[in-house]
Amino acid sequence: MSTIKVENLTGITSGSNANKVIVPAGQTLDASGGTLVPSANQVVQHLFAVPTGRTHFNSGTYTDAAGFSVTITPKYSNSKILIRAWAKTSHSNGGGSANNTAQDHRLVRNGSGIYAASWQNYFNQSSMPDDFYPPFTMNYIDTPSSTSALTYKIQGRLYSGSQREWYINDGNGGDTKAVMEVLEIKQ
Repeated sequence: MSTIKVENLTGITSGSNANKVIVPAGQTLDASGGTLVPSANQVVQHLFAVPTGRTHFNSGTYTDAAGFSVTITPKYSNSKILIRAWAKTSHSNGGGSANNTAQDHRLVRNGSGIYAASWQNYFNQSSMPDDFYPPFTMNYIDTPSSTSALTYKIQGRLYSGSQREWYINDGNGGDTKAVMEVLEIKQ
């Protein structure tokens, strides 16, 4: 095995492959022993969780959504972290004085809330007396300025702390389906 040491590789400046350095078909550029530095706006890491359990939110206090947790250690301190999630849900009917329901939720990073949403998929049960099955969706871009491990979790609670219950990753009418993704994007 031989080693070639260079500081820059540049392609020929004319012809059909001008300004390109080409790795021919059947060959592999192996950078596993070192680091390739991505360009700005490139995805550096993509981590995800596929929750399998259902979580029942029946309290006014935020509680963790089972399986909706991903830990990432950013490679660059100025990276943006894109967090997104999708899940099947259900909202129970019930009437009575607690007539409203919504997907109150928040995103936490290392135990601290960084984003919260109320009124998501809200409905008033006096106008809609049956169970309701809207999807849960969440997208958030975080700028943590860190290269330390970051754990992102989704938590939920009752709308207004006192209204009707809801379930995330509910399999009623089919399989449970959910995903939570965390992507590091270089700046």
